[in-house]
Amino acid sequence: MLAGNDLIWRPGFADCKSVSEIDDFRQPPPRMTAETRVPLQSEINVSAHSEHVADGGEPLRGKKWSLWKSANVGILVGALALVIQVVSGRGFELADYAHTGSVATISSLIGQTLGAPLIFVVVAAARNLVYWRRPKSTASAARGALTFVALLACILGALKVYGEVFFSSTEMIGGESRKAFIADTSRACVQKQRSSGANITEAQIEKYCTCVSEKMADGTTYQQSGTEPDANALADLRKKTEAAGYACR
Repeated sequence: MLAGNDLIWRPGFADCKSVSEIDDFRQPPPRMTAETRVPLQSEINVSAHSEHVADGGEPLRGKKWSLWKSANVGILVGALALVIQVVSGRGFELADYAHTGSVATISSLIGQTLGAPLIFVVVAAARNLVYWRRPKSTASAARGALTFVALLACILGALKVYGEVFFSSTEMIGGESRKAFIADTSRACVQKQRSSGANITEAQIEKYCTCVSEKMADGTTYQQSGTEPDANALADLRKKTEAAGYACR
């Protein structure tokens, strides 16, 4: 291996010469190919600014957000909120509405489920207005709509199943169910005592009705609280109410 400053001699040289002075040792520059071609300055400038439009410098890296895709993300967030509500022990109202299955309760559940998707759609629409120069989203609107409808149907179906399972249990009510039962029973008891015309104070009425409601809650199951009582159930309820009333006097 020879360096550029090494001395070399061959016949025909008057004296030694450095390797760098001899043309035979010089390598020609590499030939330019399509792969190794050095980009021109104009090409570099075009590449650097390819993300901007010519008239206003608006970035084109992203596209507009799909409204249906945003709605689908929102409905998943709403479903997560419902799960958290159930896990935290506050799913009694959801189960009650789903178990009742009336137009009012189902409408309320749909409204609660659609709250988060509506917020996400509004945010996406506002962003699209700000970046109106960006190209439209390539997401399929039809597919997004079908996905949204399927997710909504799954959530409502799961709530219906949850309501049926919740109110089919023979365990004694507890948690939020117990609180709601006591509140409703106590309210009805207070109204009845006030209309009886008995010479008792408000404090006595509140104390008596709270006691009666708690004792009735101690003997009520989820199944009993979620079904319309028949004749036998009404008779049993009447006995429980009388027993609780005697115990709280």
